Amino acid sequence: MVRPTVKLATSQLFQLRSHTVPQERRVSLAYERAKAIARLYDFTAEDVLNLSPKFWQMHMDPILCVDTAATTLLIMQYNLFAGTLAVYAANRPDLQQVLIEALSYQVSCLFCLTEVGHGLDAIHIETTATLLPDGGFELHTPNEQAAKHMPPTAPAGLPTIAIIFARTIFDAEDRGIKPFLVAINDGYAMNRGISCKVIPYRGGYHHINHALTYFDHVYLPQSALLGSDSLPTDRRNAFLEGINRVASGGLAIACIAIPYLQLSSSIAARYSLRRKIVDAVSGKPQPIIALRTQQIPVLTALVQSFVLRALQSAVIREFVNHELDVRIRHGIAAISKVVTIQQTQSMQLMLSDRCGAQGLYCHNQIIELHTSLRGAAIAEGDVLVLSIRLASELLLGRYSMPPSTEPDSLLARHEAGLFKELGQLLTNITHHRSEKFNNLILPQCMPLVEAIGHRMAYDAAVKEGVPSYISNLYIASVVKLDSSWYVQHAGLTRQMQVAMEEAAVSAAYPCLQGMLDQIDVDPYITAPIVSDRQWSEFVDSLDTIGGGNDSGRSSLCSTSTSLDKQNLARL
Repeated sequence: MVRPTVKLATSQLFQLRSHTVPQERRVSLAYERAKAIARLYDFTAEDVLNLSPKFWQMHMDPILCVDTAATTLLIMQYNLFAGTLAVYAANRPDLQQVLIEALSYQVSCLFCLTEVGHGLDAIHIETTATLLPDGGFELHTPNEQAAKHMPPTAPAGLPTIAIIFARTIFDAEDRGIKPFLVAINDGYAMNRGISCKVIPYRGGYHHINHALTYFDHVYLPQSALLGSDSLPTDRRNAFLEGINRVASGGLAIACIAIPYLQLSSSIAARYSLRRKIVDAVSGKPQPIIALRTQQIPVLTALVQSFVLRALQSAVIREFVNHELDVRIRHGIAAISKVVTIQQTQSMQLMLSDRCGAQGLYCHNQIIELHTSLRGAAIAEGDVLVLSIRLASELLLGRYSMPPSTEPDSLLARHEAGLFKELGQLLTNITHHRSEKFNNLILPQCMPLVEAIGHRMAYDAAVKEGVPSYISNLYIASVVKLDSSWYVQHAGLTRQMQVAMEEAAVSAAYPCLQGMLDQIDVDPYITAPIVSDRQWSEFVDSLDTIGGGNDSGRSSLCSTSTSLDKQNLARL
């Protein structure tokens, strides 16, 4: 089945080579690409509110790999902003037009929660919205640490609106953190009382205008407040409810990591098939993919993309099941993000290394995708903090994840073993806020959550009928992550683990081309190293300095001689 985005990906808008685009043009290009993808998917309020299959399809579409900045804009536009606003618009006709404009990308939409001084502890943000006598509010940034951090509020050609989270003050009473709808700029100038400082660009080719944003006694009408103005009975729960789209955002980021890994592994595989070295025995050229040191990372990344895809499909089904305890739904979303980011990031670094010097360049996409994913690991909940919170609650027995459907598998036994080890440690710890808990349990929270994720991914792959050559190599790759546990508790010696990987790689290698054909991401690859034709086109696009003729060389020699004479004259 041909993806509908293939035609878009091969259009001029998406085929512009990043190195040929001026720095100042890259931000506007990201917005153009985001709008083009948005038009293709044509989301409705129901899509973003109820997390329809089309919503998830976009987040797993490989076209998102072509411009990672456009991807960031789309996540903010549809999951965070439109998904939040749709909840309130259902009962507020005055918000319907804003939602329509957001869904059709007539306006750029942002979600401003965290502040410079309050990242993961956003429940302590300091931006205030103070009730005025006429029923309106005064939005204000009280100090430098309260500046809203990251969302691209600088004018970029489209009117910008945002959901701003602020601490509401009613007659000196703090009524908790609430969301407000705020117009930021008209696309060309900031609105009165609102200013921003554009942050220097992150590494890579694809840029958006990340900024620090400040409010100087900005007047907001009463209608800007989204939701109730009452004092919540439980401030923390009310805050978490207000930012509930962060959970679906974490799962969306996990989905995006799948095409990122598919593209990176495909690029490395095709480069390895193309790149030749001289065989020391035969004296004939052979592709570097013939080397086992090349096969292991390329094949491991490919099989992980298949298994993680199965995991995302299973997790999405559970996440949208409202009959399931909301804590479990958010827990499986967190596990999905943690394990997908962990495996994708580590493999992208390895794939980049296996492309040698070529792997260092953003135009070959792998390192660009890795850089983008580093930001995604922090956005919508840092993976470490997600792990600490989830593992702590599981260890304290507050709830549990669905049990394994393959309880006898190595990965299920590993998960159970880690729970047992940490459970034994807990018997000597009096409180989860104690120093012992901090020292002994917190550092092991992420490995525990990753182990749950590995088991869930394997279970999903088996249920989906993923071929054994894929699942076996996946198991071998995970065993390497905690080799000593498998030696100590599963009787797998180091030699046995090596033999397990060797057998799995040997079984998977003949299927390499078939796996590349199945993921079918070639239309979205702009990396020139994947073929001789693309490499030649890339070289032709580079600026040429010097003509290389005899007269030019003579001129250079005479210039050097002249400079030498001048230097000698000064001595």
